[in-house]
Amino acid sequence: MKAQASAEKNKLISPLSGLRRLIETNQIDAPSDDFLSDKSAVWSPHNKIINVTPGPAFGSDLVTQFSSTQTRGMRGPGAAEFFTAVRQEYATLVDMPKGGMPLFFNGSGTAATEAAAGAMRTPDEMNSDKIVLLTLEIGCFSNAMGNCVENLGRGVIRLKGELGEDLPFTQCRSVLEKDLADNPGGNIKMVMAPHNETGAGVTASIQTLRDLLDELKHPALLGIDGISSIGSLPLSMDKLGIDMLMGCSQKGMMASPGIGMITLSPKALKRVAECDQQMIEAGLKKSEHYLSLTKMIAAMETSALHTETPPNYAQLAVALDTIAIEGLGRVVERHADCSAIFRAAVKAGGFELVTKDINIASNSVTAIRAPKGYGETEIKEVLSIMYNKHAVEAAAVPGYPDMGWRLCATGGIQPQHALMASISFLKAADEAGLPIDSDKGLLAASHTYGEVVRYHRPLPGIDMYGR
Repeated sequence: MKAQASAEKNKLISPLSGLRRLIETNQIDAPSDDFLSDKSAVWSPHNKIINVTPGPAFGSDLVTQFSSTQTRGMRGPGAAEFFTAVRQEYATLVDMPKGGMPLFFNGSGTAATEAAAGAMRTPDEMNSDKIVLLTLEIGCFSNAMGNCVENLGRGVIRLKGELGEDLPFTQCRSVLEKDLADNPGGNIKMVMAPHNETGAGVTASIQTLRDLLDELKHPALLGIDGISSIGSLPLSMDKLGIDMLMGCSQKGMMASPGIGMITLSPKALKRVAECDQQMIEAGLKKSEHYLSLTKMIAAMETSALHTETPPNYAQLAVALDTIAIEGLGRVVERHADCSAIFRAAVKAGGFELVTKDINIASNSVTAIRAPKGYGETEIKEVLSIMYNKHAVEAAAVPGYPDMGWRLCATGGIQPQHALMASISFLKAADEAGLPIDSDKGLLAASHTYGEVVRYHRPLPGIDMYGR
């Protein structure tokens, strides 16, 4: 029989024991980040980072706790019914028109945008520069949408609005009117725009865009990027007349990255089939990419699974149930509450929003301008202080390194998280030497928090920590 290890040696208590041993014997130094080199940094094994970046969103512990990650047979008993039920629940969440179809696949919101942008090719596009798509861009992520269309070799007109403003409707009207005048029936097959531009903190007026298409009687489909608005903001495909809605699993839906989503209206389903048939008759349909909408539709109608995996569906099922338990109306209200805290803090502290009109300010992301004379260096320093000192992870404004920061409310963010993130931001900005009044900002954030915070009712059998 082996002798027991001596008491002086580290006992294997948990998987953390090896790390504990290295720290106790000074074999691991504090992080060597230049930012921390002159700080008195302490080891903190209990910090849970509050993530107020746009995504992957700060999720619900319930999604992690009750999601099965066990590999299941994709063709096993009841699998198709389960996959279909999850997609139909999602279709209800986005108020898909009757007769439409939700399509899921392995990927992301970007992959969903690519799938939509590559759809409805027809023979007359081949070897031509015919304009068939129109993109409306008001920030980094809608710019990426336009890039995606160009990279696919589609003929596109890209209308770029001002950062912090609504969609460029006047330019859009001119392009659509010219398209109808030059080409009876119109050549443009789809108008693509963001519902929520996370790069600018703007929620676009999709109803105005739908009304414009209807007024001009233009047959183009309306394709909307709902990646950062689904599960966070009011969004109804049916009421807004959206034909293609792009989404993903890791933002307002609170699941892990991995599933891209496109939800089609009946009109979009019909148009996709018609264009596909034209390609077949012209002998131009040789094979299909996995992002082909036709291929996805066929998969949904047969095996009910395209390229997704059961664990992704399990997480989405739990996320959809948490939204249903809380109530979609309350989910939307909670995002508004959190954003109200952010806006109160930054405005009272002396900052300005990137959004130029408060009426289109997003309730899923608050974009903040850096004070005049301060830029990328100070922006990064504030983010470093927030993360390394306050355990809050925020983000800069992508594509504009000197613009500022973003504090997001997507996913499971609660008012107490928004308050902590606001405190962190103001304290970090103060420490970085920005000319602000952090005390006024803190007071405003605290006051707004007191106005919006609610009593919580824990679920039966689950304690207040979600256990």
